[in-house]
Amino acid sequence: MNDLVLLEKKDGHALITLNASQSGNTYNEAMAAALWQVIQDVRWDNEIKAILMRSNGTLFSGGGDLGAFQRGVNQQRLPALVEDLSATLNATVLAIRGMEKIFISLIEGVCAGAGIGLSLAADVTLVTENAKFVAGYIGIGAVPDGGSSFAVLQALGLPRALDFFLTNGVIDGPQAAEMGLVSRLVSTEHAADEAIALLEKISQGPPAALARTKKVLIQGVSRTFPEYVEAERQGIIASAASGELPEGVAAFLEKRPPQF
Repeated sequence: MNDLVLLEKKDGHALITLNASQSGNTYNEAMAAALWQVIQDVRWDNEIKAILMRSNGTLFSGGGDLGAFQRGVNQQRLPALVEDLSATLNATVLAIRGMEKIFISLIEGVCAGAGIGLSLAADVTLVTENAKFVAGYIGIGAVPDGGSSFAVLQALGLPRALDFFLTNGVIDGPQAAEMGLVSRLVSTEHAADEAIALLEKISQGPPAALARTKKVLIQGVSRTFPEYVEAERQGIIASAASGELPEGVAAFLEKRPPQF
């Protein structure tokens, strides 16, 4: 396993740590390959129900590796480099959103450029008081990638999304939580403990029901209301036909914890 991205598995959950703190966890060919390998690992591991992605260092992610971009310029291969990086980034983001597992991200420090798309692809996003989302793209003459503009547009609406990206904006952790860009604000001092507690709680839940709920909500963005309520109906029918809903009902009535 590449030490740029660390992976720890335990008791039905996984912890992914971006570990290139010396380079600000920036996104380059090595980081892209390492993260994609880890995402593929947890995605197809049937023992894993929930995943937490966090980072070591003072930055969650500095975005694209500008040093690597400059080397691409010098070698007259920048378009090819960007094409390859963006393909892997898109595959990674789509895998996070599409996997039948609950994905959590914990953002501490700066989260810029490609890091925005990666972190906001999670189902539940936690930020600390010192977190900062930095658009970054316009400042280097680039366009948002990795689903970053989709996530911001979906959460904040068109006027604020345009303002953020066109002005190379910055949104801090408390603002992000208040605006609805992220799921919740956690204290910097206890961020790791709170994130792990949430990870453990979700990993003890009913995996099929969690996966169906995630699918209904994510796909609901592009559905009409009749299509949405039908998807909900099919989901709860599937839960009733599985062992999870009967176990959940029995546990509630018997006043005991469910065994999913």
